[in-house]
Amino acid sequence: MEDGWQFTREITLKTRAGEGGRLVIAASLRDHRLGEPIHYIDVEAEVGIADGQIHAIRGEMPHIPHEDCRLALKRLDLLVGERIVPGFSDLVRGVVGSGEGCTHLSVLVMNLGNVSVQGRAAYAHAMLGEPEARRMIAAQAEELGLPGSCITWRADGPIMRRFREGGFNQ
Repeated sequence: MEDGWQFTREITLKTRAGEGGRLVIAASLRDHRLGEPIHYIDVEAEVGIADGQIHAIRGEMPHIPHEDCRLALKRLDLLVGERIVPGFSDLVRGVVGSGEGCTHLSVLVMNLGNVSVQGRAAYAHAMLGEPEARRMIAAQAEELGLPGSCITWRADGPIMRRFREGGFNQ
């Protein structure tokens, strides 16, 4: 057994700038039971920076316990055109995690949705510069459900305080 653990799951997500104002997100899930591989699932998506729209999404399953598992990859096509906004995880659970899909693939795509928000912000900071990145994040904050989403985005937290003081957009 690998390091004595009976089950391990590793999820890795990476983002990079793509073409035409898109963010490319690569996600992978690796499950091992008793040191043996169970699920190796990879997904790559192209997401609009400004609107979070999924322009393309594809996946592969290099290692799976049953050949039928690969049929679930077809469910990814149903996400093209959808936007990553609040409610995305519920959509993914219903579409990708359904009886026609795969719960493991669903978990990976939900993580991809969460990471897209951070990736879009990183893209904005790297490609647009600090002032423009702050303006973009401020413009998208409500739609992305950021206010109230964590301790720093709470009503009396530092980020919302900057919003009220007008400093976030500068």
